Amino acid sequence: MDLVLVTFLCLVVNLISLIRIRRFMVLWHLLRGAAILPTVAAPLPPPRSRSQWIKIRNRQWWETTVLTEFTDNEWKANFRTSRISFMKLCDLMSPYMAPEVTTVRAPIPLLMRIAVVLYKLGSCVEYRIVANQFGIHKSTVKKFVYQFCVSMLEGPIRQLIRVPTDEEALQIARRFEAVYHIPQVMGLIDGTHIPILPPSDGYRDFINRKGWPSYVLQAVVDDRCCFWSISCRMPGSAHDANVLSQSDLYKRAHLLPQCVRTIEGQDIPLFLIGDPAYPLLSWLMKGYKNSPRLSAEQESFNTYLSSGS
Repeated sequence: MDLVLVTFLCLVVNLISLIRIRRFMVLWHLLRGAAILPTVAAPLPPPRSRSQWIKIRNRQWWETTVLTEFTDNEWKANFRTSRISFMKLCDLMSPYMAPEVTTVRAPIPLLMRIAVVLYKLGSCVEYRIVANQFGIHKSTVKKFVYQFCVSMLEGPIRQLIRVPTDEEALQIARRFEAVYHIPQVMGLIDGTHIPILPPSDGYRDFINRKGWPSYVLQAVVDDRCCFWSISCRMPGSAHDANVLSQSDLYKRAHLLPQCVRTIEGQDIPLFLIGDPAYPLLSWLMKGYKNSPRLSAEQESFNTYLSSGS
């Protein structure tokens, strides 16, 4: 019995040795092949010198046509704003987008940077087309657009779009009443859809009632169509009431101007006007839903309310 056990152990040892030798040979061939490959590989191509350091681009359209020949109507058609508003925007963005002095080449001036951004945002054309129009590289267009959007959110937009003060809200209400004969209106609220390329995950959530993907932009404007509140965070399928409930306007409604006015014995605060999709709130007025059962007074109310919105 001992002889059989010893013989079996010898066989096991020999088998293990053969396996180790086989693994060693495989590893040796791999290492040998890795050492040989660099010697038989094709030589690296010689380095190429740059064909040009600076590409000459044509900026004649901006420097000659736009700055010297554009009329006010042409300026507004291309940049979606008047020349006066454009210059004010340049002053606002100067601390964020003003060029730095360089020793290599002349920097692109601030006016041209803002014009590139507005031309891109206003036309939705490709970066390549905007670049060719202004005589710059397409990566520069992308850089300016990104820089403008990020800088706008960090500073100027808080000065331009904000809730009016009590005095400003009263002035808005007086102008509304003088034109539309509706007292205590400090703004109009509505929504629109901003087209997007939706994510693959949750694609259906972004499809709006018109059948294309979007984000819902909720906005409040005064009697002069100046924005004082915006919210753009809900997908296109969201109902207007849901968009409102998720906005900062709704969450901070208690901070809105009150300025209560007594009319025929009733205390009426300042309020917004919205369409029937919005809920009826103490600070949000909406018309009656269309129905054949509406009384003459209700139809008249809807008519006056629609004229104001």
